Parts: sequence; structure tokens; C-alpha cells
Amino acid sequence: MRNKYTRVQILLGIAHILMIGSGVLALWNPGEKLVSIAIWLGLSMLIAGSINIIIYKRAEKSLYGAQWLLADGMVTILLSVFPLFNKMLLPAILPFFFGVWELFSGILKVIESRELEKEEIQEWEWFCGIGCIEILSGVAALLKPVEEFMGMHVVVAIIFFVQSCGFLFKIMIYPKITKEG
Repeated sequence: MRNKYTRVQILLGIAHILMIGSGVLALWNPGEKLVSIAIWLGLSMLIAGSINIIIYKRAEKSLYGAQWLLADGMVTILLSVFPLFNKMLLPAILPFFFGVWELFSGILKVIESRELEKEEIQEWEWFCGIGCIEILSGVAALLKPVEEFMGMHVVVAIIFFVQSCGFLFKIMIYPKITKEG
């Protein structure tokens, strides 16, 4: 049974590294340069969303809250289309766009945490906490004064770093949230 956990944890690790890499890439590309890397950010979203769906398909019957993983994967894939295929991106739109993604993802994690709480999984508080942080960072990304104060590249980087924390947490607690574990 350990191999099953390891495969899923490796997939989650790939998504985690992808999100960290995207955050670093955003930090290195301030201002107008952020638009030039939007395709890479969108590609990392597409891969991370696909990983969520692959994990759902592998573990849907054995993983608590699997349907929320599917929902997050679908939302991420659908939203990745915007930076991947929109050639007329405006720099000011990027923090807003990624903020909406972060907001949706945070809401889904908070809902997932409520299900984990009902199943008496002790780590539900961490899911709720990460979801709340995602909601807060998503809302902050939607506020123009925050973007002007920090810079849009920093706002986008924070969003990707917070997403990476969600994947890292899932790696660590995956065996605890499976019905066999």
C-alpha cells in the first residue's frame, strides 16, 4: 500500500516544485516583464490542475475530500487557459486574474476542511488555515493599493508560494487523509 502513497506524494511534490518555481519566476520578472512569462505561469497552473485530477482519479474512493481535489483541478485547468492563450494580456490584469484563482482555491480548501472535520481527521484545521490564507492573499491581489505597494510581480509570486504551501501540506498528511491510512 505504501507505493500508492508514494506515487501520489511524488505527484504532489511535482506540483509543489512547479508552484515554487513559478513564484520565483514571477519575482524575477517585475512590471511589464510579468506579461512575458504569463504563458509559463499558465502552463504551471495547467500541470498543477492536471495533477489534482490525476490524483483524484487514482484515489477517489480512498481519499477523504477527493471531490474537492477534482473541483480545484478543474478550476485551475479552466483558469490556466487565460494566461496560456490570451495574447493581449495587460500587466494590471495579471494580479487580478491570479487573485481570482487563489480565491477559488482557498474557498475549495475551506470547504474541504469542513468535510475532513466531519470525518474526524485531525489535520482539518491546517486545511482550513491554508484555505483562509489563500482567500486572504486572493482578496489582497484584487486590491489595487496592495498591488501598487508591493508590485504586481510580488503579488503574483505570493499567490504561487501560498499555492505551493497547500501542495506541501498535502504531501505531509496524505497518508492520514486516506480511508485506508
